[in-house]
Amino acid sequence: MFRKNSVKAPGNLIDRQAGIPRHAIVYVRHGIANRLKSSLEANCAELTKLQLSAGTFRPVTKAAALTAAEQAHAQAKRARALIAVARARLTNSWLRLAACAIVAIVATSVVGNLWPLAWVAGLALVIVLDRVLFTRVRKHCEAHRRPPPMFGLIVWIIAQSAYGNMIAAMLYFAPYVPGETLAAFYLCGSLANAAASLRSSAALTLAGAGTTIVFLFGLPLAVFYAGGAQNSLELMPLVGGLLLLGFAINLWKSLVASDEAQLQAEAAAVRERQAAASAAAAKSDTIRRMNDELRTPMQALIGAAEHLRRVASSPQARAQIATLVEAGEVLKLVLDDLSDLDRLENGALHIDMKPADPREIARGVVSAFRAAAQDKHLELFLDIGPGIPAFVEIDPLRVRQILFNLLANAVRYTTTGGVRVRLSAQRVGEARARLLFQVADTGAGMSQAQLALIFGRERLSMDGDGPGLGLAISRKLARAMGGQLSARSEVGGGSMFSLLLEAPVFEVGAALSPEEPRQLAR
Repeated sequence: MFRKNSVKAPGNLIDRQAGIPRHAIVYVRHGIANRLKSSLEANCAELTKLQLSAGTFRPVTKAAALTAAEQAHAQAKRARALIAVARARLTNSWLRLAACAIVAIVATSVVGNLWPLAWVAGLALVIVLDRVLFTRVRKHCEAHRRPPPMFGLIVWIIAQSAYGNMIAAMLYFAPYVPGETLAAFYLCGSLANAAASLRSSAALTLAGAGTTIVFLFGLPLAVFYAGGAQNSLELMPLVGGLLLLGFAINLWKSLVASDEAQLQAEAAAVRERQAAASAAAAKSDTIRRMNDELRTPMQALIGAAEHLRRVASSPQARAQIATLVEAGEVLKLVLDDLSDLDRLENGALHIDMKPADPREIARGVVSAFRAAAQDKHLELFLDIGPGIPAFVEIDPLRVRQILFNLLANAVRYTTTGGVRVRLSAQRVGEARARLLFQVADTGAGMSQAQLALIFGRERLSMDGDGPGLGLAISRKLARAMGGQLSARSEVGGGSMFSLLLEAPVFEVGAALSPEEPRQLAR
C-alpha cells in the first residue's frame, strides 16, 4: 500500500486526488499532469490577452495548425507533383518550340510582316529559361529538399503562357479571314499542352490554362467592342471557345485519372512484391527451422547406427544396421533438398571444389541404395569404365546429392528389371577430363511433355507429386558446377539420366595442404 508522502509532488496536488484509491498511483500522476496542463493553458490565455492588449497578436494559420506528419505528407505530395511537371515540361520543350516555329512561318504570310519571326526568337529564349528553371526544380525535389514556393512558379507559367499566346492575337487581328481560324487552332493546342504538361499540379494547370482561356474569350470580345458592339456575329467564336474549354477540361480530367490509376497500379505492384518477399522470407525461415530441428536428431541416429555397426558381431546385424545408415543418408538428402531449395532460389548456393575420387562417389551412392533395390527385387549394377582419373577437382557433396536424387527416383519408379549406373571419362587436353555419370532404369518412363515440364521449371516449389522437385534441384546444381543434366525417356521403355561434368584432373603428386591427405584417404 502506497502512502501519500511516497509521491514526489506538492501536497495540495495530492489532496485534490483524495477520491482516488491510494494504490492507484498512476491516477495521482494523471492528476498532476492535468493540473500542470490547466496551469499551462491559463498562462497561454494570459499571454494571449497581453498580446491582444499590445496589438501584437497573430492568428494561427492553417499551415501552423497542421501536424508535422500532415505537413510532411503535403510537402511530399507537392514535390511529386512538381517532379512530374518538370519531367513533362523538359520532355516536350523542343517539340513545343518546333511547332511554334512552324506556326510563326505560316503566320508571317498571314500577318504580312516579320513580327511572328521575332516572336518565335523570343519564345526560344523563354523555353530555354523554362528548361533551366524546371531542371533546378526537379533536382531540388529529387534531393528530398523542401519544395520551392508555388507563387514564383505560377507567375512564371502565367508570363510564359501570355507571351506564347501573343501569336494568337497577331493572327486574330490579321487582315485575312483565315487568321481567326489559325488563332483558334493555336489556342486549342495551347490548352492541350497546358492540360498535358501541367496536369500533375492543379495550381500550375489553372495558371497555364487560365491565361489561354483569357485569350480564347478575350480576343472575340475585343473585336466585338472595337467594332462598336453592333455585329453580334463577331461573338460566334465564343461558342467555339466554350467547346474547346469543355474539351480541355475533359482531357485534363482523363489525364489526371490515368495518372492516378497508374500510381495505384504501381502501389499495388509494390505491395505485391512486399507480400511476396515476406512470404519468401517466412518460407525460408520455416525451412531453416525445420532443417535445424530435424538434422540434430538425424545426426544422432546416424552416429548411433555407425557405432552399432562397428561393434556388431554377426554379419546379419551389420547388414541391418547398414540399412539404417543408408536410410539416414536418404533422410539427410531430403534435408539437403529443402535447404538447397531455399539457397537456390536466393542465389546463395556455395560450391566447394576439392579433390575427390569419382569412382568412390559412384560406389558409395550405389552401396547406399543396394538394400532398397533388394527389397524390391531389383538388380542394381555399377559399371566403371577405363581411364577414370584417380582424383578430379569437383564438389563431391553436390555430385553425390545429384546421384542420390537420380538413383532414388530410379529405384522408386522401377517395379521390375533393374537399375544400372555407369561412369565413364574422356580426357580434354592434358589437365582436364570430362566425366559422365549415367543412371538408367527399366521403369515406366516419361513422355516428352513430362520431361519438358520437369526440366523447364524455373521456380522451385514443393507442390505436386513425382520426381520434379529433386530433378529441378539437381539440374540447378549441375549448372552451378558448370555441368549439364540431361534425360532420355519414353513411356514403357525406361529412362536414362546423364550428368556431364568437366573438371581439372588433380595430380596426386602435387603439393597438398595439411587437410587434403585426409580428404584423399576418405
